[in-house]
Amino acid sequence: MLLRLHRFRGRGPSAAHFLAALLAIAAFTAFSGPVPRASAAAADPAAPEPVVPAPQATPTQLLAAVERAWIAADANALASLCDSSVVRVALKPGSPPATAPTLNAAAFLIHDQLRLVVSRRFQIVRVEVDGKKRSARAWARWVGEWGGARGARDVEVLLHARAVGEAAWLLTEIRAND
Repeated sequence: MLLRLHRFRGRGPSAAHFLAALLAIAAFTAFSGPVPRASAAAADPAAPEPVVPAPQATPTQLLAAVERAWIAADANALASLCDSSVVRVALKPGSPPATAPTLNAAAFLIHDQLRLVVSRRFQIVRVEVDGKKRSARAWARWVGEWGGARGARDVEVLLHARAVGEAAWLLTEIRAND
């Protein structure tokens, strides 16, 4: 090393010592090469991947995709079926719906609740499609283990969907009720 530690008697280090230290640091960084920068996703392995919309051609296809994603507890797949401009999510029974301004926010809201519940079954039991308004409503039965004092519960989930464009359907609301 270029610098030596000296014992000073009653006086502090001189400006020459500071300059020598700075030159040593500069030389070390210049010869060590550039420091690679990690991307945000590589730095945080828990960072969510961007959710891409996956509209379905018919309300039936949309609801079938919702069932598959819910049973798999795949929050990103479920969020990709939502309309990012208007989706409202309330998966905790009795809680008011929260508006998610982006699909990643919807995925967070969905994931936050799905991770707390061990889903036993999710099944769509009734569907109403309004051709004039180009909207659909569906009721599903969600059986799961909430744990703690809540225990096993049988919850009704209301799903609202609307047509976006000519052949695309997306969810606009997901609400769990007791």
